[in-house]
Formats: sequence, structure tokens, C-alpha cells
Amino acid sequence: MTKVNFAKNVEKILENIDYSKLGNKVAIKVHFGEKGCDTYINPELVRKIYKKIESLGKKATLIECNVLYKGSRTNRTDHLETAKSHGFTDMDIDILDGERGEDFIEINGCKLGAGIKKYDSLIVLSHFKGHGMAGFGAAIKNIGMGLGSRAGKLHMHSQVKPQINNKCVGCGVCVKNCNANAITIINKKAVIDYEKCEGCAMCIAVCPREAANVSWNSGTNDYLQEMIAKYAGAVLNLFPHPIFINVLEKITKLCDCCGSKQRVIIDDIGIVSSTDIVAIDQASLDLVNKYSKNKFDNINDVDKENQLKLAEKLNLGETNYNLVEL
Repeated sequence: MTKVNFAKNVEKILENIDYSKLGNKVAIKVHFGEKGCDTYINPELVRKIYKKIESLGKKATLIECNVLYKGSRTNRTDHLETAKSHGFTDMDIDILDGERGEDFIEINGCKLGAGIKKYDSLIVLSHFKGHGMAGFGAAIKNIGMGLGSRAGKLHMHSQVKPQINNKCVGCGVCVKNCNANAITIINKKAVIDYEKCEGCAMCIAVCPREAANVSWNSGTNDYLQEMIAKYAGAVLNLFPHPIFINVLEKITKLCDCCGSKQRVIIDDIGIVSSTDIVAIDQASLDLVNKYSKNKFDNINDVDKENQLKLAEKLNLGETNYNLVEL
């Protein structure tokens, strides 16, 4: 069984990680939190890990991709500003899919931020919390959803293409930015030709009135979990020796993409680390349910174990693990 280390502080975790298989260009996957959220991962904790990697003579970079929805992280410029305003300063940050999500590569049918190819090693630093469709978010979701480009996120979230709502005034911004020439203005409203649409979601990024969006409820929870696991597998195909660290602190009902303050629902538990993405997420879920007396399992009606079973089925790791308290 894979070993999962568990400690109350990050220093103890860092003392017990094997860094020997890391290369020289280390990407650290982090979620910076949407503007308005204040329960995202502590930037001081991130800084300790960043400095640890730098102390080994390696180049560390915090990585992320732009989001699908219209918010404070829709484009690279705003994304970087949000990260800095949340305290992620004095650390290099790379938004992998370009200014508006236009830069991506396809790995096994998955559209990932193209900048991921610049790195030879990966540390996945995840804040454990709830999620309305995936059940919970930790390491699998952090890289599966997080490192998908905007087009990749649309691919995962929905089984349909973008749609135009009644906020549209026919300004034509989406038409000018559609590389597939799939949008025309008819009767002062944008109309998408779905036979031409490539699902890049650029229209969502550039629309000044939030008239282009995605039908979040058009797909099932099982579909989203399956796609997240598939995308996580595509990421891990690029990195043979990843390191995973999950932070079981400031646990909330919803994801850090929620642009408002959330109530912490469970007392802080600690931090876990592993080289197995499935084992660490299984251990994290088990620990949170144990310490909350299964309160966390009842925050939504999504089958949280399904995400883990799907990832295990794809041979990303195993649900059996050996928890080692440091």
C-alpha cells in the first residue's frame, strides 16, 4: 500500500518528502481563490514549499490556468492581479493557457494549458474542500480541472457547447474573437453555428455582458467526475514522479472558485502528503469524515467515493493506503 504522511504542520511534512526525483524546473499547482473568497490556501504555507524547492537549487513556479466562467481569473492579467491581492507575492506565477485561454495542447484528447510543457516536475498543492458537482475537491480535481485550458474546462463541465442568453445586444465582440468563424449576428443577437463551434469558450472570455455562458447543469455529476479523472491522467502522463500535498484546513462547503466569503464547517485537521494521487485524496476524505464525525459527507448528495473509484480504474493510483502520523 502507498504511504500517506499526516502531520499537523507543513514543516514536518517537508522534512519527510523525497525530493531526489525532481528535475530542475518544478511546477507547483496552486488554486489562488476567486476574488471575494477568503478561505483559499494560505499563501504563507505555499511560500514555505516554494522556498524549500528553491533551497534545493531548483527553479520553482506556481502554475494555474484561467477559469471558464466570467470572474476575476478569466484572463491572465486579472488572474495574476487576483493572486497577488490574495498574498501570493514574491513567487513566480505562470498562467499556462495564455491571456484568454487560447494556448493549449491536446494530450490523450484532453486540452491542457500549453505552458505545462515547460516544466519537468510537478508538485500538486491542494486545498481540500467541498464541491457541488464533484463532491469534494483535492488533488485529483486540482490538476484535472485546474490544468485544463478554458476549452478543456468546457469539455469537462458540459456536454453541450456555449450558449447565448438574453443579455446579448449584438455588439460583435464574440464574432471578432471566434477563430472558428462559428458566430454571426442575426437580428442584433449572436448566434452560434454548433457544427462549426470548436468548444474553445473564447466567446465566454471576451463577452462584455456575460451573454455567452455554459449550461452548468447540462452534464451529470458522474460525467464531470469521470472527465476530471481523465484530465488528471493526462497531466500525470507528463510527470513520472509527482509529489502531492493536501491541506485539510479552512474546509468549506463549496470550492474556492466561489467569489464570496464562506463559513468554515470543520476544524483544521492537518496536512497530508504522498506520491499517489488516489491514495492521498482517499486518505484526506477519510480523515475529514473521521474528524467531522461524517459531517463533511453530508454537505452534498454527490457520491464522493465515485471520483476516487474512477481515478483508480484509470490506474492513476490506489484507494488502499498506509497512513503514517509524523
